[in-house]
Parts: sequence; C-alpha cells; structure tokens
Amino acid sequence: MAFRSIKIAPWEDALHAEIRLAYLPSPGRVRLRLSAFGNDEQLLTQKLDSEVKKLLEIIPELVFGFDDETIESVVGKLLSEKGMTLSTAESCTGGMIAHKITSVAGSSRYFLGSVVSYANEVKVEELGVSEENLINYGAVSEQVVRQMAEGVRKKMKTDYSIATTGIAGPDGGTEEKPVGTVWIAVATPHYTVAQKYQFGHDRSRNIEISANTGLNMLRKELMVVQW
Repeated sequence: MAFRSIKIAPWEDALHAEIRLAYLPSPGRVRLRLSAFGNDEQLLTQKLDSEVKKLLEIIPELVFGFDDETIESVVGKLLSEKGMTLSTAESCTGGMIAHKITSVAGSSRYFLGSVVSYANEVKVEELGVSEENLINYGAVSEQVVRQMAEGVRKKMKTDYSIATTGIAGPDGGTEEKPVGTVWIAVATPHYTVAQKYQFGHDRSRNIEISANTGLNMLRKELMVVQW
C-alpha cells in the first residue's frame, strides 16, 4: 500500500469484509473514502455509519468535514456561526489563504482583509514587526510570525487572524532553516498560538500546504474555545 496511516491502522484492519478504505492524499490533507459492496443497501449504510463513528472517536481533531466540504468552507461556517471576523498576514503564502477564504460565497460577512507582507519593510511598517526581531531571529521565526498575526488583527480590528512566514523554495534555505521551513500563527481575542512546520522542497506544494495548515490551525481554535 502506497499510503497507510499508523494511527488508524487497527481500525482499518478491523473493517467489515464488505467495506474498503482508500486514501486520497493531496497537499495538506488526506481524503478517506469508504466504499461498501453488497446487496443489502440498508445494512451496508448502517455498517458505514458505524465505521465513521468509530473513526471520529479515534481522530476527532483531524477530521474537518465530509463529502465535498473544504477547510475554507468549514472555517467560514464556524466564523459565521460565532459571529467572528478574520484577517490574514501572509509572507510565504503570498495571499493564498485570503484567496481560499474569498473563494467561498458570503465570505465578506467574516473576512475583512489581508496584508501580503512579502518584504521585511512591509512587515515593519504595516504590521508592527520589530526590526530588532528581524535582525536577531530572521523573518522566518516564531517571534516575527507572532507579531505579524497580532499586528494584522489589530490593524484590521478582527477577532482572529492567521499569519505565515517561511521559505517556500526552491532556493533561499540555510542549514538552520532549510527550504520548506514555515512558521504559522493564529491570533485569537485572548492569545496567540504559533507552530513551526517542515514541509518539502516543491514551492507550489509548500504554499498550498501552508495555507491549508493555517486554516486548520484556525479551525481548531474556533472548535475548542468558547468566548
């Protein structure tokens, strides 16, 4: 098998004989497709529903939707339901997160705007990133991505924000920060979370994965926090 999740392997191995699982990976996400074979449609539907329920008990934090739902549509729904607003500060993703968000109809209700701060000067002048942090830690750092997220949230007066900074590639990497190194932060009304990721060497895939990862970080915050 080309792709198999260790975390759900016991569940997969215990699937009913009539049910087949297929992994459909794409940048930043994996779609799991369950197919059932047999003549009793009602019984097969019950077995499928049962297996999905078991799966959700194993990896509830990793499942963001079903069927044709996208991470951006799920995030939009959560923001709408909570009456919250969002802004983004993007460096390595170059506006990809904003593009995904605005591809959803009705996103103007919760998305206010974005600052594509590709140059350090823009990070300083538009987002309030300190020159000291840029000198001491570099643009691709936890200190800078936190200030980006907090700066755009303050500038746009939104409830939440997402910020990204990284080395998308194919060049620009160093031994300390190789190509694919990305810092992503989510600023909330009460705190900011930041996470470092190490993706691959393909530029377009790194941008796509970073955007999806940032949106998923926001989804998790929206799911667990009740203001």
